[in-house]
Amino acid sequence: MSKIKILACRTLEDEILAVLPENVDAEFLEYGLHNTPGKLRQELQQRIDESEGYDTLLLGYGLCSNGVAGIKTEKHTLVVPRVHDCISLLLGSRKQYEIEFQQYPATYYLSKGWIKQKGDPLSSYYKYLEKYGEETARWLMGEEYKNYQRVVFIHIVGDSEEYVKYSREVADFLKVKHWEVQGSQRYFEKLVKGEWDKEFLIIPPGETVSLQSFI
Repeated sequence: MSKIKILACRTLEDEILAVLPENVDAEFLEYGLHNTPGKLRQELQQRIDESEGYDTLLLGYGLCSNGVAGIKTEKHTLVVPRVHDCISLLLGSRKQYEIEFQQYPATYYLSKGWIKQKGDPLSSYYKYLEKYGEETARWLMGEEYKNYQRVVFIHIVGDSEEYVKYSREVADFLKVKHWEVQGSQRYFEKLVKGEWDKEFLIIPPGETVSLQSFI
């Protein structure tokens, strides 16, 4: 019987655990690795190399700023969602993300997991504030987020008004509109249940995850 484990970003922990079968193990990596794709690749590769006794490893990541490109293993089959980042996973498909992107390309997406991991502009502002002072912090935020049109909160698992309220505060801080959309467990369910069609990359042992495969 095949033994399977998923390696995923901690921002997706609630969504994945909600659909995870009993026969699939799970290991979650820190959100902060996204900020440095090279470190994400290094940490993922290390976790893969340490995953003894598994036939198949699922990745709860998209391409993630090329952080997944270059990953390989000699011992496992790797299964990777064919998406550029986790927003497509949260929305349920790459197609749905593309629809949203065509209408509003400058969107900052938030979810319960992103807020819990402090992966949002307001949390960044407080870090800048502590490190550089108010004037520099506000200048950095202005430069970093000046082109955004809206903040969108994605509802999926275990949402509460607490997270939606915080998302609204982020939008107010950036002086942009706040929207809410319904996400989907569809992609996560297909990943953990083995329904791997053209929406996934299936990388045999000895081969490498390539950038071209996501195009």
